[in-house]
Amino acid sequence: MNKRMREIQAEIAQLTKSAEEYMTEGESRDLTKAEETLNKIDELQKEYELEARMLEKAKASVPTENIEKDAKVDGFKLIAKFINKKSLTDKEKTALVTGDNATAGETYLVPEDVDAAIRELRKTYISAKNYVTVETTDALAGTITYESGTPAGLTDFDDGDAITEETGVSFALKKFAIAWKGKLIPISRILLGAEKAGLMGYLDRWFVKNAIISENAEIFSTLKAGYNSGTPKAVAGWKALKKSITKDLDPSCLLDGIIITNQSGFATLDEEEDSDGRPVLQPNPANPTQKIFQGLPIVVFSDAQLANIDATHFPVIYGSLKAGATFVEHKNIEFAVSEHYLFNKNQNCLRVIEGFDVMSTDTSAYIYGSFTATPAATA
Repeated sequence: MNKRMREIQAEIAQLTKSAEEYMTEGESRDLTKAEETLNKIDELQKEYELEARMLEKAKASVPTENIEKDAKVDGFKLIAKFINKKSLTDKEKTALVTGDNATAGETYLVPEDVDAAIRELRKTYISAKNYVTVETTDALAGTITYESGTPAGLTDFDDGDAITEETGVSFALKKFAIAWKGKLIPISRILLGAEKAGLMGYLDRWFVKNAIISENAEIFSTLKAGYNSGTPKAVAGWKALKKSITKDLDPSCLLDGIIITNQSGFATLDEEEDSDGRPVLQPNPANPTQKIFQGLPIVVFSDAQLANIDATHFPVIYGSLKAGATFVEHKNIEFAVSEHYLFNKNQNCLRVIEGFDVMSTDTSAYIYGSFTATPAATA
């Protein structure tokens, strides 16, 4: 991409923003100016395409004898070529088409470096996957074996006596079945050079965020359904929460224990005070931006992702969620592209798909509660 192409991209971005403002309902709405702005964008797109063609011609005239044949394939540039239906080298085809589910011309697997970047981007959002166990698989269905029952300890015996045979060892098979979820991502055809920043912007905004929203919803739904047949435990105030953490959970569940709630639940808990008027929540020494209660860090999700039970009852999940649920993800993210679906918008359409399932495992390792503020008489 040359200097003029970058300048055109910047101009188009600014004009697009202006067009959107002209189209917004209100005093600033001006359809005439919006149309004029879009016409300017069309002219810039034509100029961009001419600049791109000139650049390709210039590159074609450069001798290729000294180019390193074994250079590592850049997955982002590879996706850009794929989106724009450009021919791929044999090495690029190998990097792009792998696995049993990849059919040439239809579905492709994301290159390794792009896959790694997508997973890294997930960390910028609050993902419930960080708080449960995650398993990766290339199977579409299967089972995972978990221990069940409670150990009773060893038994005493004298020399020559038979050692008591253990009868309590048992295992439970948890089944999973990968379900597929996807998103359509519009890609502007003017991004013929599609640099990393531009392409990752699309993946960030359209796929990663939407993937986490779906994953979180499935995780919270599984945690709720797995506890007490889906009936939350009533937790009235901070004293009831403190007692439940101490009494209802095995101490081992507190070693990696956390408290998850939503914005409304956190706001209510954050207003709770002890008999001396001191806040019951304390800053986390390891992370000053986070609060803790009874030594457990509190993770807050939006009300949109973890909905209120009703106007005064809020979800609170506490204990070992890593023991309570397992997220099984298919190891490959897949995509396909169409140059016809968004033809009227001068855009290609990238379809990105991932597969996962969430299993309920040790339902005694956590509590799914319905939290309310401390009653006034007992505050």
